[in-house]
This record gives sequence, C-alpha cells and structure tokens, in this order.
Amino acid sequence: MTERSETSESASAAKLRAYLIIVSVAAFATTFAQQRMVGSLPTLFLLKENLHVGKEKVAEFFMWATFAWNLKPLAGVLIDAFPIFGSRRKAYLVLGTVGGGACWGALGLFHHNYATLLTLSVLLNAAIVFASTAMGGLQVEASQAFAAPGRITSLRQIFSSGAMLAAPLLGGWLASQAYGWTAGVAAAALLAAGIVAFVVLKEEPSHTLSAVSDAEFARPRYRPGLGVVLGNLALGAASLGCLANEDTRNVGFSLMALLTVFLLIVGLTVIPTRHPVIFKAQGQLTQILASKTLWLAVVMLFLIYMVPGLYTALTFKQSDELHFSKELIGTLTGWEAAMGLGAAFIYGTTCKRFTLQTLLVTTVLANALLTLTYLYYRADTAIYIHSVGGFVGIGSELALMDLAVRSTPKGCEALGFALMMSIRNFGISMSDVIGTKMIDVYHFQFNQLVIINAATTALVLLFVPLLPRAIMLVREGEVAPR
Repeated sequence: MTERSETSESASAAKLRAYLIIVSVAAFATTFAQQRMVGSLPTLFLLKENLHVGKEKVAEFFMWATFAWNLKPLAGVLIDAFPIFGSRRKAYLVLGTVGGGACWGALGLFHHNYATLLTLSVLLNAAIVFASTAMGGLQVEASQAFAAPGRITSLRQIFSSGAMLAAPLLGGWLASQAYGWTAGVAAAALLAAGIVAFVVLKEEPSHTLSAVSDAEFARPRYRPGLGVVLGNLALGAASLGCLANEDTRNVGFSLMALLTVFLLIVGLTVIPTRHPVIFKAQGQLTQILASKTLWLAVVMLFLIYMVPGLYTALTFKQSDELHFSKELIGTLTGWEAAMGLGAAFIYGTTCKRFTLQTLLVTTVLANALLTLTYLYYRADTAIYIHSVGGFVGIGSELALMDLAVRSTPKGCEALGFALMMSIRNFGISMSDVIGTKMIDVYHFQFNQLVIINAATTALVLLFVPLLPRAIMLVREGEVAPR
C-alpha cells in the first residue's frame, strides 16, 4: 500500500467519523428537544390542567405547533440550493439549533397564554426543522458515499431512540415541575448540538455557481405529469371536503397548507429564470418530481402513517381512566423507547441478510398484529404492551426509513429525504387528530380505534408489490439491477 493511498484512506476515515459524530449528536438533540418528545407530557398537561384544553384541542394544538415539519421540502430546497457563506449543511445546522434553543428560552417565560404558547411553539419547530433537515442531508450523503444506508440509518435510530428513551423518562418528571425546567433542559440540548456541529464539522465551501448559459437556459423544462396533476387535484378535493365540514375544518386547513407547499415546489420548478441558484434548484426539483421510485415511496409512507392514531387518546385514558401518575406515563413511554433501542441494534446487524421487501413486510405486519394488544390495555399489562410495541414499532420505522434513503436520488439528498420526512411527520400529527376526532366527535370507543388502526396498517401492505423491484429485492450492499 502506497503512502498516498494510506493518506487517502485516513482522510476518508476522518470524514466518515465527522459524519457519524454529527449525525449522532444532531439526531439525539433534534429528537430529544422536540415539543413532542421531552416537551410532550409537560406541554400536554400544561394545556390540560392549566389552560383547561380538551383532548381534541390538544391534538389540534400539536398539529399546528409541529406543522413546520410538513414544510421540510422547502427547507430542503433552501439548504441544497442556497448556501450561507458557502455552507450547505453546517450553517443551517448551527442556526437551527441555536434558534431552537432561543425559542425554548422564550417558552420558559411566556407560556401562560394559549396564543403565545402556540406562536412560540410554531417558531421553535421551524428552527428544529432546519437543523433536522441539514442533518438528514448529511445522513444521506454519508449513506451513499460509503454504501451503508442500513447501518447509518440504524446509527441515527440508535441515538434517536436514546433520545426517545431519555425524553419521556425526564418529561414525566418535568410535567410535575414548573414549565421553565422543561424549557431549560431542551434549550441546553439544542445549544450543545450547535456547538458540536460548529467545532467538528469541517465542510468544504460550496462553490459559487457560474452564470446560466444560453444552451442551459434552452433545455426542455419540466412539465408536470399526469400523476402529479391528479395527486394535487385529489389533495385539493380532500381539503375542500374537510373545510366544508365544521368538525374537520382544521384537517382541511392542514391539507390545504400541504397542497400549497407542493404547488410552490412545482411552480419553482417550471418558472423560467437565469438566476444560477434557482436554476440549480430547478434541476434538483426536476429530478425529484421525475423520480417514480421516490414518489412511490412517498405514497407508501403517507398510507402507513395516516392510519387513525392512538397517542393523545391513550394518554387521556392513562390519566383519566386508569389514573396513572405523570411519572408512570413517562416511564412507560421511556420503556417503549428502550425496547426500540434494542430493535435498532438488531436491525443494524441483520439488515444485510434480508431484502428490503422482507424487512418491510415482516415489520409492518408485526406492528399491525401487536397493535391489537391495546385491546387488553390495563395497569397490569401496560408494561408488556409498551415493551413489545416499542420493539416492533421501531423495527417497522427502520424499514420505512431504509426505504426512504434508498429512494432518494443522488444530488438532492436534503430535499429528497426532507420530502419523505415531511410525509411521515404530517401523517403522524394528522393521524392523532383523526383518532381523537373519531372518539370525541363520532363517539368511537378506544377499543374500536385500536382495531381500525391495526386493520388499516395491515391493508397498506397491499401497496408493497407496486414499489420498484430494483430497491425492494436487494440486500444492503448489493448493486441494484438495472
């Protein structure tokens, strides 16, 4: 081995280590400090006990507070195409974590009014979205550069699961304390991640783009295909249908906002421009919109995450019917995350042995079946249900994230992965609203909601045969057939 090759391997190893450190730290911080993580139980009980908000209104609060997560595609466009002082990842990661820390600080002081609480929560989530999107771009870059999507996805999930373990355990205790304690802990986590990113990440400057030539400007422009048109029309029709019904008006506004985001993306793609940065962004967007593989994966994620959710309904059941303490509720959620951490370790060591199709079908089906155990949710069974549910739930989440990474086109990592995460986050918040509305407005029983959740999750597997064989029938590390 020559001295030059040794130097090259050493530089490559150092670059990989930097990727792994940043992905790990940022995954922990941007997960732990979310209002749906360490702030979940403190915020929920602040709304329930101090501001006297019902469970349907609680679900709607979190839907709007976390709506910025549905705008991750736009954050992806900014990060991929609009570098700050030559930085496509580091600047956004540092600014997002510092901005999020500042918002948590403000929440610690001004949380006694619903409107103020919601406004600051929206700003908080917007800041974390930029940090998370930048981290996602780094994850996909590392996965594709070192041909290890399953292992790096597993590493991210390990640290995310660690955050999911620590957050509810601490959150259960924080829910019994002044809300300022929650704000201080979350702010400290984000600021620490910002410092690590600033010190560790040695990002190569993004070069200034040259002027757009006449030949480049004359290239054929993207024209929305039939699938894109029909998809937007269907989303628009669903939005109007929900807006027409008072009980589902908030859902309609949310769908309309999501439709607006996609229309902005399509509009940015087709508008004629000679601005070099926007022109480059158009190339990335064209690649995204023309990727059949990516859009099939998007549909799969949308279907799997939009099933009627149990989170808020279960928390109210634990508090009002079973009279669990806040600390116990946090402990159960933490134990669920601990089992998920074990699932992440196992997935990382076994994912190379099976095709993605096998992993996806097995884990999603197991998740659907084990959801039925919530039919027997009582004080003496809760710990077992949360344990098995956490293990299987994270297993299916990992398979879905593996699908997202494999489906992302090269050259637009932040945007492609952000689109996947946007659908995931929108589905999670919307599913919780749908679940609480089914109970509060349409008077479904909790056990009926459990059955519907399990059945609709299993039905989504009918979509799996439509996913591209080129990514579904290969193992990690294998070259996809052309």
